[in-house]
Amino acid sequence: MSAANGGGALSGTMAGFIHGELMPQLSPEESAKTITVLERMREFEMERNQISRIELKKPGLLETGHIVITPKAGRPEKISLRHRIAYDRLTTLMQAFSPELVSSS
Repeated sequence: MSAANGGGALSGTMAGFIHGELMPQLSPEESAKTITVLERMREFEMERNQISRIELKKPGLLETGHIVITPKAGRPEKISLRHRIAYDRLTTLMQAFSPELVSSS
């Protein structure tokens, strides 16, 4: 599990990747290229066995959502989500990653 963000907010360049490039219609080559770019932007990393909980909150019309990844030891990592597409995609990815750890609202 890796995440990249700029100051905790999924906006700007990162939002563009989630919104426009990490969608299922990408070719395998485009997907690999996007993953390479995101790997360079990574700010933290946790293995599945280090995570105790993943919480997703859907963005509203006037408020941001978020994903909070809580490790078994240490402080949680929170990333703000401004776009519903980012929330939907991350919810799908997190459910596939480890459904027993995920809660969403």
